[in-house]
Amino acid sequence: MIEVSVGCKVILRRLLSQRCIGGKHLPETICLRWIKNLPKDEHKKAIKDLEECIKEGLVLTKPKPSDRHLFLNPERLKEIYSLIE
Repeated sequence: MIEVSVGCKVILRRLLSQRCIGGKHLPETICLRWIKNLPKDEHKKAIKDLEECIKEGLVLTKPKPSDRHLFLNPERLKEIYSLIE
């Protein structure tokens, strides 16, 4: 199990609250706007942790011409819930 920063938890919670699970997805730039008010070092850590979540398969990506889109892996929702609590 990976440990994630506060900023990454914010992104995961927002994706969950907007029901971006499986087929529904959002552009990465919109997701990164949710943490724009964090201090610089926490912002960098949140982006690094988000990339780790993508590598682990908790957050899936969909390539688009303008930007990559993010959504939660429906098969690993229990792990995501345990991460953000």
